[in-house]
Amino acid sequence: MIQMQMVYDDAARKSGKATLTVYGVGSFSVLSGREQYINNPNCAWISNYGSIPVGEYWIVDMPSGSFANSVLRELKDWVNNTDHSQWFGLFSTQTMSDSVFVNGVKRGQFRLHPLRPDGSGESWGCITFYRVPDFNVVRSALLRSEKVAVPGGNGLQAYGKVTVKGTADYANCNL
Repeated sequence: MIQMQMVYDDAARKSGKATLTVYGVGSFSVLSGREQYINNPNCAWISNYGSIPVGEYWIVDMPSGSFANSVLRELKDWVNNTDHSQWFGLFSTQTMSDSVFVNGVKRGQFRLHPLRPDGSGESWGCITFYRVPDFNVVRSALLRSEKVAVPGGNGLQAYGKVTVKGTADYANCNL
């Protein structure tokens, strides 16, 4: 099982680049969130813009969703030159799902994925690699690791766990 850690700090907020440490593999530049909310745990409660909330997440196979969602995802992949089938899901250790309540707001659909090959794209609260080759290195390591049964996960299997650290003070979001 692979262990990872991402830390929100002043440098990550100011530069827009946080470091994801993948133990035994390396350190990689990532972002989480959109626009002025990138890498800002104080604003993790803002749907579709806030960064992934501080906490621990199991790294699991990408949830498949319904048939209609699969068709829509394939169409979006073709239009946007991306490949959701390569992504991983991030399930909160607190909820055993990819959604949590943050400051009274439901957040979800957390993923581990890269920006597009041309560097475009965004993060809607996922952990998003700036470089596709970096993501591919981590993806290969995850796929080579032995999956583990998630305690209390009702059969859920994980490639690893990522810990997102930082101090979240929602009153200091500064909208």
